[in-house]
Amino acid sequence: MAVPDQGTAVPASRQRLRPYTLTGGRTRPAYELQLDTLLAARPTPAEVDLGPEGERIRWLCATPQAVAEIAFHLGQPVQVAKILAADLLHLHALAIAESDDGPDRELLEKVLVGLRAL
Repeated sequence: MAVPDQGTAVPASRQRLRPYTLTGGRTRPAYELQLDTLLAARPTPAEVDLGPEGERIRWLCATPQAVAEIAFHLGQPVQVAKILAADLLHLHALAIAESDDGPDRELLEKVLVGLRAL
């Protein structure tokens, strides 16, 4: 994976791009992503062209990042980050990561089964 610009500042030439240019005119992501949805990078074949924003998102997601954080680092509106991240999810270049902060899903499912059994 190529390492894009590691700084948080967006190059001046990229700031001039209108958000709809980055999304190809799309206004809705293909996946329902929340601001706090954690995304993690997945290995992708070298022949897959993710584009500069896609590569940057993958680089950022080397450690799981929330959608809001990705938008901040890209210097783009959250909706644009959601659309770009959804594209990467579709290409299997990203995966939705499980948060360590919340309760254990397996435990919650067991509690739900137990409550239904009452």
